Order: sequence, then C-alpha cells, then structure tokens
Amino acid sequence: MTVSRVVHGGTSVKEETRKRIVEAMIRLGYVPSAAAQALRSNKDLTISPSSLFALIFGSGTEYSVSFFHDITRGVEKAALELKLCPVYISIYKDMEELWMRLQGLFSAYSLSGALLVGQFTPEIIQFIRENVKNIVMVDGPAQSGEGIGVVESGNMEGSLLALDHLISLGCRKIKIITVEQNHYFARAMTMAAKIRRSKDVDIELWYNCDSCEKAEELVMTNWNNGNHFDGLYSNDDFAIGAMKALQTLNIKIPKDVKIVGFDDILYASFTVPPLTSVRIDKYLLGSEAVHTLVAISKASNKAENITKVIRPSLIIRGSA
Repeated sequence: MTVSRVVHGGTSVKEETRKRIVEAMIRLGYVPSAAAQALRSNKDLTISPSSLFALIFGSGTEYSVSFFHDITRGVEKAALELKLCPVYISIYKDMEELWMRLQGLFSAYSLSGALLVGQFTPEIIQFIRENVKNIVMVDGPAQSGEGIGVVESGNMEGSLLALDHLISLGCRKIKIITVEQNHYFARAMTMAAKIRRSKDVDIELWYNCDSCEKAEELVMTNWNNGNHFDGLYSNDDFAIGAMKALQTLNIKIPKDVKIVGFDDILYASFTVPPLTSVRIDKYLLGSEAVHTLVAISKASNKAENITKVIRPSLIIRGSA
C-alpha cells in the first residue's frame, strides 16, 4: 500500500520512506503498468493518475500538420495536469490498415475514453464507440444523433471574418483554396462563400488541395490561364504555397493580391510579407478536449449536452 501511494503521488508517505522506495524502483528498473492501472479507472478518468485515453487523428489532419501539432501539445499539457496518459494513433485512408490499427489499440489497452481529432466516417465512429464509452470530437463537429461531446473550432465564423476582411479592403474577385469538398472545413468555407457572394463580389472555391505545393501549382496554373483574382483565402499552409506562386509571377502582395490564411501557425508571422490569419487557440482546443472528456466520464447527463466552440480572431499582418 505504501509503495502504491508513492507511485500514485500520495502525500501521506514520510519523505525518508518515499526516497527509499523511489531509489529501489530506479535500481530495479520498475515501471508501473499503465494498462493495468487503466483497468481500474474505466469509468472515471481521474481515479488513476496514469489512466489511458486514445488520441486518434482522422482524415484531413495531414493538411495542416502545424495546426494539429499544437492541438496535441494542448492535449498533453492538460493530460499532465490531470495525471492522464494519451495513446496516439493516426488514421489512414486504407480501410484494412485502419481497422487493424484500431483493433490493435482496443485489444492492447483498456481505455477510459477517446479524443477524435479531425474527420471520421459514421462507421468508424460507431466502431470506436463500441469499444470506448467516453468520446469527444475535436475541431470538427459531431454528426447528428451521435451522442458524444464536441469541442470544435469556429470554422464558419473564422471564414466569415476572413472574407469580410478581404471585402472591406476592396477585393471583388476572391479565390478560396480548400480541401476535399465533403470535409467539414471545406463545408464551412463553402457556406461562408455562399453567404458573402453577391453581384459585386465573386467568390470561387478550388477544392481537393492537399499541400502547399498543390496550392502553388493551382495558383500558377490559373493565373497563367487568365483566371486572375485580387483576394485569396485558405489555411495557412496553402496560403504559403500561394504566396510563393504569386511572388514567382511577380504579383505584389498585398498591392495586387491580398491573402488571408486560417490557423495562425507559427510560421505565419515569418512569411514575406507576414501572413494575415484567422487564429484559433489550438492549445485551448486540445486542453478543453481533455477537460470535456473528464467531464463526460463523470456526468450523469448525456454526452451530447457538452459542446464547446473555440471562437476565432483575426490577426492582421502585412498580406492583407
């Protein structure tokens, strides 16, 4: 019992005794079994200091690695404070490999919950729910009726902020570079474009971009084919690719084309000119996801009643 209290950070053990136990643990190479401890805390994430939960990255997270990396740091910070332990897994588009990885995860660990970051199909969510009781969707919205917690980015509000800023600066031919059309971020951009499009403002979306290199290629090809524009909106990664293409074409930013990104990644302030971007507090997004997971594990009410939205802000720099 005394050893257990030391392992679990208890304060009722004398300092001299604690030091002897820790020295013995180091000498013997003893490492507590996180999986075994998680077995005892399947319902309440805070019972065991090393309770395990899954951090699963879905499709689309590869489009902005910096954004989701910072979410992960927020998750890790909150997990450390709450004495939790995340187990990481990335989703692949190959369904066979996906199922194998998920089955391996669920068979190896007794998980107290899962954070699903990005986009997931209803089938995948259902499979995860059959193996994990407490689930929180992170960044993307949950589908209707799923009954799980949600901590999402204000993608729609952020897109409107970006477009309103470009329009206020006089942009009338705006291009939006985005990911595959059925992705939740692309849907938010599409809806924002529909709201702000008018007889005076033409907004065109370019879908299926998956890298800054592809964004660079899209801009180069369209501009050389006479499809010119005076405003551009995309996530930061794609915006950086677009800026490179425009600079290659000797198009001045922001004089000729104004650009607004989304994510406000670390490198946004280091581009030339510095990139104006919609900021989502990514650390808060990850941290709130962990706290929501804990709240769901304790709540008697249904998980769908716990929904949080991290609101965006516009960081104005030199590109627009």
